[in-house]
Amino acid sequence: MELHLGLENQQLYKGCEVTEVAGRMTLTTPVEEAVNIVGRNIKEIVDATEDREEIVLTGPMAVWSYLVVFHAVVHSFKKVFYADGKGDKVLIAMH
Repeated sequence: MELHLGLENQQLYKGCEVTEVAGRMTLTTPVEEAVNIVGRNIKEIVDATEDREEIVLTGPMAVWSYLVVFHAVVHSFKKVFYADGKGDKVLIAMH
């Protein structure tokens, strides 16, 4: 499974205020609030995922979002990868 963490992922940021500013998506929900919203949303995404062999985290987003998502997926998937879109995926956790 590949999970794009960019603000275009409406399922991950459902409940957050996202606005387009000068052609770029911008999170306007305060980070302190968005952390909890994203945490609830990633739990729903993981719970609905049957194949938990591996997940690839990718997409441009702030570090806090990657940390929240990683925390939610690290014990639910056998392998967690990161891909920056420029090269091969990198294994960052394996159980």
